Amino acid sequence: MSPRTFARTAVAVTGFTALALIALGWPTRAADDKVAQPRGDSAKRKPWAVSKVTGSPEPPPKFRAVRAFPQVQVRHPVFFVPCPGTDRVFVGEQEGVLYSFANAADAKRELAFDFGKELKTVEKLSGAKGVGELYGLAFHPEFAKNRHCYVCYTLSPQTPAKDGRFADGSRVSRFKVTDTNPPRLDPASEEIVLTFVGGGHNGGDLHFGPDGYLYISTGDAASPNPPDPLGTGQDCSDLLSSVLRINVNKRDGGKNYAVPQDNPFVGLKDVRPEIWAFGFRNPWRISFDRKTGDLWVGDVGWELWEMVHKVEKAGNYGWSITEARQPVKPDQKIGPTPIRAPAIELPHTIAASVTGGYVYRGKKFPELAGAYIFGDWETRRVWAARFDGGRLIEMPEIMKPTVRPSAFGQDADGELYICDYDSGAIYTLERNTSAVANTQFPTRLSETGLFADVKKLEPAEGVIPFYVNGRQWQDGATADYLLALPGLSTVSFFEKPRPLPGQVFWHNFAMRFPKDAVLVKTLTLDVLGEKNLVETRAETQLLHFDGEDWRGYTYAWRDDQSDADLVSAEGGEKVFTVATGGKTEKGAWAPVGKREQVWTFHSRAQCLSCHNAWSEYSLAFNIRQLNRAPLFSGDKATNQLVRLTTEGYANRIGDNEHVLPPFSAASVKKEPALVPLRADGTLDAKARSYLHVNCAHCHRFGGGGGQVVLELDAAKPLRETGIFDVRPRQGDFGLPDARIVAPGDPYRSVLFYRMAKFGRGRMPHLGSEFPHAHALDVVGQWIASLSSPPKDWTFPNPDLTRPEKAYVTFGEAWPFARALALGKIDDKIADDLPPLVAKHGTPLVRDLFEGHAPAAPGARKLGANPRPASVLTLKGDPQKGAALFANKEMKCANCHKIGSVGGAVGPDLTTIGKVRTRSELLDSLLNPSAKVEPQFATYNVRTKDEKTYTGVLVMRDEKQLVIRDAENKEIAIAADEVESVRPSRLSLMPDGLLSALTPQDAADLLEYLATRK
Repeated sequence: MSPRTFARTAVAVTGFTALALIALGWPTRAADDKVAQPRGDSAKRKPWAVSKVTGSPEPPPKFRAVRAFPQVQVRHPVFFVPCPGTDRVFVGEQEGVLYSFANAADAKRELAFDFGKELKTVEKLSGAKGVGELYGLAFHPEFAKNRHCYVCYTLSPQTPAKDGRFADGSRVSRFKVTDTNPPRLDPASEEIVLTFVGGGHNGGDLHFGPDGYLYISTGDAASPNPPDPLGTGQDCSDLLSSVLRINVNKRDGGKNYAVPQDNPFVGLKDVRPEIWAFGFRNPWRISFDRKTGDLWVGDVGWELWEMVHKVEKAGNYGWSITEARQPVKPDQKIGPTPIRAPAIELPHTIAASVTGGYVYRGKKFPELAGAYIFGDWETRRVWAARFDGGRLIEMPEIMKPTVRPSAFGQDADGELYICDYDSGAIYTLERNTSAVANTQFPTRLSETGLFADVKKLEPAEGVIPFYVNGRQWQDGATADYLLALPGLSTVSFFEKPRPLPGQVFWHNFAMRFPKDAVLVKTLTLDVLGEKNLVETRAETQLLHFDGEDWRGYTYAWRDDQSDADLVSAEGGEKVFTVATGGKTEKGAWAPVGKREQVWTFHSRAQCLSCHNAWSEYSLAFNIRQLNRAPLFSGDKATNQLVRLTTEGYANRIGDNEHVLPPFSAASVKKEPALVPLRADGTLDAKARSYLHVNCAHCHRFGGGGGQVVLELDAAKPLRETGIFDVRPRQGDFGLPDARIVAPGDPYRSVLFYRMAKFGRGRMPHLGSEFPHAHALDVVGQWIASLSSPPKDWTFPNPDLTRPEKAYVTFGEAWPFARALALGKIDDKIADDLPPLVAKHGTPLVRDLFEGHAPAAPGARKLGANPRPASVLTLKGDPQKGAALFANKEMKCANCHKIGSVGGAVGPDLTTIGKVRTRSELLDSLLNPSAKVEPQFATYNVRTKDEKTYTGVLVMRDEKQLVIRDAENKEIAIAADEVESVRPSRLSLMPDGLLSALTPQDAADLLEYLATRK
């Protein structure tokens, strides 16, 4: 933030504060702390009675969940399996109890087997003390004749191992089902068929395929952290992280099953022949499409992605080299086949524990026919995914998130059922005929009821401002905040955090908001006018709680600042002209230079990247942020927490919903508070608070940040955050002896470098594209102080007579980049230096200067961190795109053929526009390694004389191996000269191919490809 920007904030917020305090009648002195009040005094507040923010502009779901069997309830159901040839359904409890009941609305559950009490084979496993959990059930295809069923369950050890694993602790057993009413499993009939290592991720689902063989899912038998500690995901010498395929009708080699001879890895050295496919982390629920025979697997992800796979014979689904498109442990040896991309990737913004489902083949809902119905256990969402030739074409949510799906099932008629983990009830679908979209949802900010005068940003009666301790860095923008609670409703501050109904059950929430609460944030930029800077509102963000879920909306301010308009769900962007820096002239701050600033209006899905369940949605309105007096209101002003609780905006809640006395001046001192970056306070407190505000909403357990074990919550002891003297797992950018935070040395610290750079890999990656120079000063000083003894870190001025010093190392280049960011280099040198670094500098230092490179209007490049929206919103010229495709520097035609022109390294693009949308084509251009078809998988070949080759495999026989490289040249290698052949997770098409293009250039190329039909 420039000095002038900070001064503007001080003046503006002081005025806003005074206006708000006078209008609301808030006291200027603290209430008498000796008087204990049972609750806030709502008589002191005015109700917000004019809210129009209710419902959603999105169309309502087409279905709703209803209880299928009102009298059936079990504890934590994990499967729903119909018994063939009967009218009965079997449901299993995770804790090891199996029930059955008639498939009728008035059914009641009846015990089929209690594994904890009735199992007779525990002692067959040395060290086992009892049954652990129940996972899967499948009935034999000839059940009517043999009465056989197969069950997967685990055993718990007497003494748990340090790594949580228990050899042979997972079992698949055959039981005989009695021909009685109700049917029971005969405990004496158990025959152990197959065992594998038990642990945290067991998989354990069982299904007979259309071929009559039994398919068994297995996980990596590990807890979440660290990921895949024994590297079993790609190690096919055991049965883990796989889908197994066995013949239970035969016995072979002393086993109670046989291996089908057409299994893909039969006879392959060091690979278990039972494996049908591998590379799964925790495959939670598998199923076969009863019409096509396709096998579908929901695979629970680690930190960023959930996956759904359409599983093929010999398929490798990446774990733990990758988690969907994200590298996890990329340096390990890949398994025997190349990695395949998931059919569906779900970011942790919308899913965090996928539950595999079924392809709907029932008759009740023809509109769902052929759709894969699945859900997410954490977020409770349920989707219907449709594909065209392997391409995902749509995936709408089909019901409100009211059920926590631990399993899906289908009955004999193909109708769908959902097991609710929380209530233990079984649900089915019915059409949602009552819900109506809110066609009156405000499309202009002035229609929301939040403002008495939107042009003046004057809040409506009952809507109050609040102020935060720590502000997010958003490329120099300043923020104003409002709280809007309908009527006289209140926020609850819990004395002890607790779970909330409908939210992730394992997370304890510190607050509860009333239905239709709205949190408001208006962001303002200093934009260059003809002669000076003009305070310009860029957007107003709304975070709305609809009673069940939080939803984010953005309103983009018009150029005349008269109002703001609702941005589409996909988001958008706008270009502003801002100063590159500033300087003091005659005691006044003056702007220096100018540049384009592309302001991104994030999509509604992106809003939930930060405003997620793990961060408790509200990033600004919470105890640590609110524990302060209003900004610039004087030393004797009342703390906000005191005001909120004494005036009826919030209540403190103890055990059993007991309302506690409001906060007092004394009690708030016991509450945590973040420390502003520019305030008095310790270096540690300021740096940790900054990282908390800007990073911790993602970098916490489950939050979807760069590492699950990297937790930046300010309350976390530094040595437990996973950053202190820890080697980076997601790349070191070439920093010498890199650490995430290298105590005493910012220039070896990946955290510091990520904050300092532009483009891909920059942090934070949402809401900010330019480094925050002042924060980098504070964080750099903090990192230096962490050594023993602490070091001082100074900010040397760059030697502008020797620009070549900016070309090589981070430590030598940073003073130049810092001076550019602060506007301390005159215009001529500032214009010349970034192109010089781009030409002569190493990749490590080029990213420090990329955003400072001058660009003529319309000549802005996509760079290393392109925005798809900036391309998709432009109309392309296919003729210009054809010229780009043929351009030798682009090398598109080297690898791809259109008509009779081009190479054959990659897919033929002659009719690519028929099978790919514009957004899909752009994604493949920007992320070429995200999805690679198996026939175009890249292989790394090493010869015995230590030469290496990379390319697409053309052919391989007993005499030679032939690959085609990125230059479309075929390389033949004698078979006896080959040392190793390893499939790669990377495409031959390099990342960053479009980085040197302008958005318009990219739109032209995209239009050319999209019209190839």
